[in-house]
Parts: sequence; structure tokens; C-alpha cells
Amino acid sequence: MELYILDEMFRRVEVIDNFESLIWTEREKSTGDFDLVVHSTQEMRRLFSDGTHLAVNESDYVMIVENIENKKDSEGRPVLTITGRSLEQVLDNRIATEGLQGLTDDPKWRITGTPGNIARTIFQKICVEGILSPNDIIPFMTPGTMYPAGNILESNIVITVELEVGTVYARIKELCDAYGLGFRLTRNLDTSQLYFEIYSGSDRTSKQSILPPVIFSPDLDNMADVTELTSIATHKNVAYVLSKNGAEIVYAPGVDPSISGFNRRVLVVKADDVADPAGPGLTTILRQKGIEALAQAQRTYALDGEVTRYGTHKYRKDYFLGDLVEMRNSDGATNYMRVTEQILACDSEGERSYPTLAVETVIEPGTWLGWDPAQDWDEAPMEWAEA
Repeated sequence: MELYILDEMFRRVEVIDNFESLIWTEREKSTGDFDLVVHSTQEMRRLFSDGTHLAVNESDYVMIVENIENKKDSEGRPVLTITGRSLEQVLDNRIATEGLQGLTDDPKWRITGTPGNIARTIFQKICVEGILSPNDIIPFMTPGTMYPAGNILESNIVITVELEVGTVYARIKELCDAYGLGFRLTRNLDTSQLYFEIYSGSDRTSKQSILPPVIFSPDLDNMADVTELTSIATHKNVAYVLSKNGAEIVYAPGVDPSISGFNRRVLVVKADDVADPAGPGLTTILRQKGIEALAQAQRTYALDGEVTRYGTHKYRKDYFLGDLVEMRNSDGATNYMRVTEQILACDSEGERSYPTLAVETVIEPGTWLGWDPAQDWDEAPMEWAEA
């Protein structure tokens, strides 16, 4: 893995090829980060100052040096430990509001649209158009995208959000967390072009036939040390959203409104900051708050494992951040997993790259989803029940 220092135009000006170790982590819907260890020399201390932009040859992301520690390692050698976050951290330094107002006014920013388009509007208004200040504009922003379009459709539901004053990063992340979207701010080689994108990824599971499937399994020798975890400790499927002028019952996606008894798991959401009068507008706002709260209280089913270093699936070739892939255990349990981060590492053990996967859908053997479509019904090895 080659590490580069970038100039103010985001062009490579120095290559660093004698570092001790480097861990470079990219994430789907939050800032990535890096951890670099180099020998502490006068030249290295000159090259790595706070605010320096870094890139590697296996990534489109940019990292920013934020912390520099000069110390001796366990063997008494002077080393620099350098850490920081990816370029998306600039969104944490921009405020999301439609105008600078006094606190006695209502500072909420109301936007109507699909979740993805609302997130794009926040970025466009603040970071491209500079509606608060032209100094908020992020340089080198270029319309479009560097990546092929994903085949997972974004939610087309039209919602209205009332944004409290906060950072652009926080407001965009809230929308992406609630509606299964990712966001990224990436660099196009040495062209001095940056691209911001809200994206939903591609389906690379075996349930589709457009793209080659990406499957991680011990049986395929690309995953080891498989563990399973099931938990409903913090799971909620119904939200009672309460405001000054009304209330709304909101159900998690896919939950039947008739759910009752021990299966009904209720979450209380206090929307005491909403003062809208009763009516359709209030209902829309309360439903949105309920959906966002329930997105943070989902059932946990994790089928985890270590993706082996020499696996057949390669990042940025066979899969990308935000894609759906499969993970299987030896008993036939399968998860559709979302690629939420990719870790690139280089140290004395060599180079390696592996994803972190988050559960999206659980497929239990013996359910309709668990049926092999290539198999005849009369060859099924067990009695099938509806999922």
C-alpha cells in the first residue's frame, strides 16, 4: 500500500514508503479514520503537520492529520503516531440552518422531499451555495459521481423534516441512519475534483441475477472464526410519539399494525420541541421522528466472522461500501449483510483488506427465504413453514 501526502490542490506531492504500520478505515455513513506509525525523524516531523491531507493508492478517500504523538515505542525507538479522520469531518465544521437568526426566533429548517434528496439539499445549500456564508463553500466540489449507480433503490417516500440547528454532518447522518443510505466525500485522483454523494449501494446477494454474488462462508475458505449473536434486549417495533398538540403511533417498517401481546414492544418518543398545530403537517413530522427513533432500536442478529486475507472477493472490484452481500455459516443460516466499513492495513505482517458487515436480513433454514430456487419442491430436506 502506497501512502501519499497531498498538496492544497489534492495532488500527490510526496510518497511515504517506509512507515512501520498503517490502518486505514473507510465507513459507509460516518467518518473514516487512520492510524499511522513512522520513525520520528526531522523529515517525518516536517512532512506530517496537523491539517495535512493524505491518500493511499487503494482508496478514493482523503484523510486529515489531526493528532501527532512523538514518543518512544516498547523497544525504545522514537516514533510518531499520527491519527485523524476522513474528509467528511469537514461537515462537522458546517452548520445546518437556512439562516442566521436569534434564539428568540424559531430556528428550525423545514425541508420536504425524499430522505436522500433532503440530505443532498442540506449539503448543497450550505457547502456548495454557501447560503450562510461564502466562506462555508467547500472548494473543488464537482457535480456527479465517481461510481456506477447502485441497483438498490432509495426510499421514495416524501417526508417533511424540521431540522434543529446542528452540524451538517449530524443532520445528514441522522437521515442516512434512518433510511439505509450512505454518504461520502471522495477525491478523483490528481484532478483537484471532489465529489459528494448520497448512495444506497448494490445488491450482490444470490437473490439477484444482475451482478456476480459476493458470498462469505467458511465453506468457501474466505471466512473463519464464525460467531452468532441474537438479542432483542433493546428492540422496539412501535413508537408512541408525543408532542404538545398531538400524538402519533408509528410502526417499524414491515410491522403489522395489529401486533399485540408480548410481541408488541413500545418506545416512547417525546417530541416536545414540535409546536405545530394538529393536522396533516404535524402527523408527517411525528411519523418521521418515530421512524428515526425505531431505526435505533432494531433487533440484533449478528452472524460475524473474520474475512480471510486471501479471500476471492476484492474491495472496489467485487463490492463497495453500502453493498449487500451474503454471509453463511456451516449450518445453512444466511445473513444478507451491509458493507459498513472497509479496513486496509499494512504492517510487518504484510498487507490485508477486509470489510465490516452489519446484518440486513436474516434467512433461517426451513423458511421460504431459505428455499434454494434451483431445487425441486419434492427434494426439500425438511418441512417448510412460512417465514
